[in-house]
Amino acid sequence: MSAGQFLNASGYQVTILDKGFRCGGRYATRRVDGFSFDHGTPYFKPSQIPSDLKNILSEPFLKTWSDDLSANDETSVVSIPAMRSFPEALGRGLDIRQGVQVEKLSFRDDVFFAETADTSSKDMPTSDGLSGPFDAVLLTAPGPQTADLIEGLLPIGSDLLKAARKVTYTPQFSVLVGYDFLREAPSIIHNPISKIAKIVNQAKKPDRPEKSAFVVFCSPEWSLENLNKPKDEVAEIILKDLENILSEHGVAVDGLGKPAYLAAHSWRYCRLENPAGLSPEAQIDATSTLAVAGDWIMLPDTHGALCSGINAARQIEIKLSNRS
Repeated sequence: MSAGQFLNASGYQVTILDKGFRCGGRYATRRVDGFSFDHGTPYFKPSQIPSDLKNILSEPFLKTWSDDLSANDETSVVSIPAMRSFPEALGRGLDIRQGVQVEKLSFRDDVFFAETADTSSKDMPTSDGLSGPFDAVLLTAPGPQTADLIEGLLPIGSDLLKAARKVTYTPQFSVLVGYDFLREAPSIIHNPISKIAKIVNQAKKPDRPEKSAFVVFCSPEWSLENLNKPKDEVAEIILKDLENILSEHGVAVDGLGKPAYLAAHSWRYCRLENPAGLSPEAQIDATSTLAVAGDWIMLPDTHGALCSGINAARQIEIKLSNRS
């Protein structure tokens, strides 16, 4: 989104192909049965917004949230009414095509084409034809998925392919637990047991539904060990832990074992282990206008993702300007 806004402001026509149903990526929110679960990035810090986008911090859809007691040096920021509101705002004015999965890229006559599939159905993705031509392509999927797309373009992008193949992640489960009642509980509980990294009380966030709802972020180690377990089983295991932990923090346990909503979400590409380590100049192919961006480029956080997008967009603009 940051790259799209940069190029759009420079006068380029930008098309974003996104296999998801809503903007968000890891700024994901699940709104179901009257609950709102920010099961991706739960909040961010103002310092993570690059200078090119600092004006966005004054937007009314962002609110400060001082409840993260592990980071007293800087107040957190959340977007309203959900965390996905932030990327949705970044996408304003752009041609974003949701439910479109890029399956293969091709390059001929100095332009790119994308073979795409429709992912809007709950069934298997179905091929829906060819998109393009595009004068430049920026890939922002996780490193392994980006590498798979670049392989179809070789010898174009050979250095980018090597960099993307270096990237590794650990997975993470997010378990979503919602109750039809509102009960006082801590805003955030950090590292209560080895299998849980963080519990975030959704009702404590600004402008959220007044129901007790929690997102339990499992530790990367436990998530990796249990990655192949059925999600229902993961959810039940973590529910029992949540009940015990909330009880230890003085929350009445009556009804905690029978939530109105319970689900587990698996983030396969979550915690970055090995970044690509690319400089801004190395984010674009030496022989074409193929570029890459994402939190796997250099820094595994909001700042790294946004900066990599802007840096890649600058490199694309330079190459396109040199063509004309």
